[in-house]
Amino acid sequence: MAYRSLADLFLSQADVQQDRLLYRFWRDGRWHSQTWAEAAAEVEDIALGLVAAGVGKGDRVALYTANRVEWCLLDWANICIGALTVPLYASSTPAQIHHIVEHSEAVALVVDSRASLDRLDASAPAMAAVKTTVLLDAPSAEDMPPASGTEPGVVSLERLKAMGRDYGREHPGIFRKLAETLEPADDLTLIYTSGTTGEPKGVLTTHGHYLFTIASSLAAIPVREDDVALQFLPLAHSFGRLEHFVVAARGYVCAFARSIETLSADLQAIRPTMLFSVPRVYENAHRRIHNRVESGSALGQRLFRWALTVGKRYNDRARKGEGCGPWLRLRHRLADALVLSKVRQGMGGRLRLAISGGAPLSEPIADFFHALGVRIVEGYGLTETSTVTHVNRLDRYRAGTVGLPLDGVECRIAGDGEVLIRGANVMKGYFKDPAATREAVGEDGWFHTGDVGQIEDGGFLRITDRKKDLIVTSGGKNIAPQMIENHLREEPLISQAMVWGDKTSHLVALVTLDENEARRWAEKEGFRWQGLEETAADSRLVAYIRQRIRERNKELAPFEAVRDFRILPADFSTDTGELTPSLKLKRRIVMERHADLLDEMLGQR
Repeated sequence: MAYRSLADLFLSQADVQQDRLLYRFWRDGRWHSQTWAEAAAEVEDIALGLVAAGVGKGDRVALYTANRVEWCLLDWANICIGALTVPLYASSTPAQIHHIVEHSEAVALVVDSRASLDRLDASAPAMAAVKTTVLLDAPSAEDMPPASGTEPGVVSLERLKAMGRDYGREHPGIFRKLAETLEPADDLTLIYTSGTTGEPKGVLTTHGHYLFTIASSLAAIPVREDDVALQFLPLAHSFGRLEHFVVAARGYVCAFARSIETLSADLQAIRPTMLFSVPRVYENAHRRIHNRVESGSALGQRLFRWALTVGKRYNDRARKGEGCGPWLRLRHRLADALVLSKVRQGMGGRLRLAISGGAPLSEPIADFFHALGVRIVEGYGLTETSTVTHVNRLDRYRAGTVGLPLDGVECRIAGDGEVLIRGANVMKGYFKDPAATREAVGEDGWFHTGDVGQIEDGGFLRITDRKKDLIVTSGGKNIAPQMIENHLREEPLISQAMVWGDKTSHLVALVTLDENEARRWAEKEGFRWQGLEETAADSRLVAYIRQRIRERNKELAPFEAVRDFRILPADFSTDTGELTPSLKLKRRIVMERHADLLDEMLGQR
């Protein structure tokens, strides 16, 4: 069915699905359920409450909250009145939030708790456009008492919904009328993504962009109406947001994990049939399983390895449509009964399909889950391409690649190896930044991804490197290292810093010392100056730098924190080729020269 907008998609589905289950969520110590009809009623109340508060079509509404069912209801409410959701990571710093709220000119802000609200300076000039703040975890349905006389009006979610019901009674049928005005070309959302300069850019996409991506994704991925998904990717991330849209489009059940720490227990409780995730989650599961096996008996370890070998052989042949033969089928039934099914039970026992994106997934991890009987389908995309451009199919799969383009998406490789994308999913542009838009999207419509790759036989795309310096962790976080490096260099002792952690779980840094400051520090601490190299290796200075970096980490989002570092014996310079004439860091040269230290810190040795 063709939809005019995502509002049309959601409301059409709600009219059809009615009493079917849509959401499951944890509250007050137990799991709750919400039907389509219940969700649609809440969405209408919230939407009209926002209208009563002065939010109109084209206005921006910032969501500063962790994953929860209300996030999705608020998003649908914004969508249905033509307002643009501006997602904010729950881990964002106040400075990051202020920047995005100010740049987006958000007129409303949704915050999960008073503690989160108190982290923000509501009187800051950056918050000037915010007229209404909605507090989700409010003690009552009444307006919240302001934290200060300058705080914008704060209302509870229940109060907002009551305002919506009143508005609906005064304006019968207005909710559907507002939703029906929306067209594919109307703006849908504004998602901020960091660039290499550290300044986030607002990616503006329309209803048409995501209607295309949703339809093309569902044509490529075998999602069923009877599926059950466990949502734990941040909804502020474009990948998590797409999952939320796909749930509504296909009409299956979405349960919200309580947190990443409770993921194992939530898998057991929800027993999902499919997962959307980033590589880090699969890596953690792989490590936990192997740790349990290695702590067991030698016989158990041999049995586990045998079962994996059988499972891989069986599933390889089954995927290729080749006959397995009675002997292989018999061994697989035995391996499954003794080992493989028990491992799957740890993930709920029903998982049949997992989707991985946000960063490359290692082939050994993919092979491991494949042997268990869980196919991980790896894909690729960017916020600027409405999330997905490529994905492996169950029947057309090549390990180590991100798969084939979605139907309607074109891909080619530029002369310098950069991956270029063209299609109806390419963004409208960067909000209030026409120069950056022209740089990213050529007049011919090709979007420059910043990734380097190659197209293999059959059209499979393999990502081989990053053209620029943007770091993508295995948890799917996009991090601009220069911002963190500049932050570290604010320490007087630190002359230069290079932050790294691409495709890994955490960030590390190589730092150099300012010789004059190092000399002064040594004299102040009362030990004899022996030169830069000797001082850099002194345990007292190492301990001091460690303490200062920990303090600096407190000013960063958790995923931006530097977890380990090494002090180099000499500063970077143009003479050694580590700096350009304009004193920019030659990252690749530094990495090559100090690969052993980076590997040591990242646990790759």
